[in-house]
Amino acid sequence: MAVVAHVILPGVTPQQYDEVRAAADWLNNAPDGGLSHLTWWEGADCHNVDAWESEAAFASFGETRLGPAMAQAGVAVEPQVTFHPAHEVFAPKSVTVTVS
Repeated sequence: MAVVAHVILPGVTPQQYDEVRAAADWLNNAPDGGLSHLTWWEGADCHNVDAWESEAAFASFGETRLGPAMAQAGVAVEPQVTFHPAHEVFAPKSVTVTVS
């Protein structure tokens, strides 16, 4: 079942996020089961909302790519993850927009 994951990374800066993104290379090598990804900051906290084919797909990405990328970038925070069953995931246009 498709899920929506809200991930909060307390205290992670845009620069740290960019380092993790580069190390995990999800822009060039989309994660298996990943459907969409959005990121923003509220205060000092990095927020992400993802749609995944399943919680298992999210967990696999975390174990094999995201966790190692965070370690490589020196980001040692525990992600706060909340899952919600997806009623609908709609991605009308494939686009990547980054500020860095």
